[in-house]
Amino acid sequence: MKREPVTMEDDHSHPSAVSEEGLRNLLARLEHQSLKPDFQLQRQLALSQALQPYLDPLTAPLLFPLPEEEDLAKWFLYADYFPSDGHSSLIEQVRDLVTEHVPEEERVWLDSLRHSYMDLLEMQDLSPGNQPIHARLQSLGDQQIFEVLLPPTTVPYKIGQVLLTRLLRGLPKTYLLGPPLVLSANMGKAVFRFTNETRREIEIGTGNFALSEWAEFAKSYGYMMIWSVAKVRRGAWAVVDSHIDYRNTQDETFLYAIALYEHHEFRVLADGLNGFEQFTPIQEKGAKPAPSVSGSKTLSWVWLPPQEHTDAKSSPVARLTLTPTQLQVETDSADRLDTVKHQLAAAFGFSLHFKGETTTPPQHITPEVDLLSESYIAPPTVVSREEEQKILASLLETVYLEWAEKPSPLLKGQSPRHYCAAQKDTKEVAAIIDQMEQHDLGRRRTGQPAYDYNILRGHIGL
Repeated sequence: MKREPVTMEDDHSHPSAVSEEGLRNLLARLEHQSLKPDFQLQRQLALSQALQPYLDPLTAPLLFPLPEEEDLAKWFLYADYFPSDGHSSLIEQVRDLVTEHVPEEERVWLDSLRHSYMDLLEMQDLSPGNQPIHARLQSLGDQQIFEVLLPPTTVPYKIGQVLLTRLLRGLPKTYLLGPPLVLSANMGKAVFRFTNETRREIEIGTGNFALSEWAEFAKSYGYMMIWSVAKVRRGAWAVVDSHIDYRNTQDETFLYAIALYEHHEFRVLADGLNGFEQFTPIQEKGAKPAPSVSGSKTLSWVWLPPQEHTDAKSSPVARLTLTPTQLQVETDSADRLDTVKHQLAAAFGFSLHFKGETTTPPQHITPEVDLLSESYIAPPTVVSREEEQKILASLLETVYLEWAEKPSPLLKGQSPRHYCAAQKDTKEVAAIIDQMEQHDLGRRRTGQPAYDYNILRGHIGL
């Protein structure tokens, strides 16, 4: 098993430079022992217990354990796990080996490893510019102070960061067992908060008040710190994912959360929408004002970001488009769409007839969460014209699936099919379909219609 060099200082009265090799050999021996056929099941149980949040089918496709977490899980197997089938612990198995010779340079580490436990350690002080790096760490659990040497890293350590690791104590010096999982101050303290809440729940639930001692808890339930890391990572990922800045190919805010309404009161809606504070009326590109509210006239309003957040690339975060037959609501998020829908319901009530919506974000790569960052910002995602067309086509296909059978405010509450049969005339319904086709969302956004309106014409016998 390949391991990073264990950081330690020379000490000739206790484990020395030679013992550094001994510790690596001991870890390799423990790994080999855990892979023996009669211990395979216990190994799987231990690793599954430590990494349980990453095995959840709801999160597994999104989150994977970090290499440092996998190391922590193995060290839990070696030093903390007590088999459920009568086997001795791995450390006891190695200690009692009679079929193999275990050198003294390995045995000297057994007690320290057996008494070790996972811990969350805040960086209190550093010796800058030195290799190896001398650091003062304080346990968030019981405030113990430790002086250690940290392994080199490509990203500089900072005071305030939190390390999730396992220390080898009980020797003149305290050693890191391997490279730590380095967390930002906020993320590290969130991990500790979740872990400490779990500790209290277990203490009360089991009546085992010895768990009020941090070392006792960490030895028995240290793997829950890995669970807390997974919980914090999942929460941070959800925040990042929900705040991805989707852009279209013109580098404008991509409006993917869309709702469609039907109406029959163009002027009432136009006057009311002019009073919406967040929205500013605009002239549609290429549109020509009509002399009346009938015909093909459309009106549009946009919601622009606050002035202090605008720049040369600022673009609307929401758009309202009023056509003779529909109100099209386009926004940059499901939350904003809900806000606008509530405003519309409060202002117009039954004058608007909801037909359907889509709030599914465009396809995108799962964002990475930087464990060292105090804030989480995903890079912008550009949505192609093809993807935009698919989103619009899927929405309109759903909205128009049973359009001919559903009551319409444009036809005095009758369905298009029933209206045509009752009037023995299809001209009025045909004109409505023509209007819908003319103001198709895809035609306006991508230049290509997103729906085949001949399907609707076929439904009423045209």
